[in-house]
Amino acid sequence: MDDRKNKRFTTQLHVKLNSGSLIAWGILCDVSENGLFVKSNRDFTMDTPISIEIFMPDNTNSFLKGTVKRKIEMSESYRKHGLGIELIEKDAPYQQYVKFQSKKIKAPVKTSELRI
Repeated sequence: MDDRKNKRFTTQLHVKLNSGSLIAWGILCDVSENGLFVKSNRDFTMDTPISIEIFMPDNTNSFLKGTVKRKIEMSESYRKHGLGIELIEKDAPYQQYVKFQSKKIKAPVKTSELRI
């Protein structure tokens, strides 16, 4: 059972993750008002503060800050680290994107059902 407080919406955007000297690239798989799920080529430790840059569909960038709260080992060979990130700082482009997604997609998704 999914006990999250916010509905999540499927997406597929490129992201850059940064925590100290560790930089990674990934694919943003789903978004919600207070969190997101990323498939990445690098692993991050639980509760690690992380800076996130999202490359938005309109060729702008969104800059967020969050904390790694969930990790899943993925079966893919390159992006094998799934990261659930709780957001602690959100900018206007991200908030507008989530609002747009919530109007576009009526049903929330489960990360386990994603096939990217």
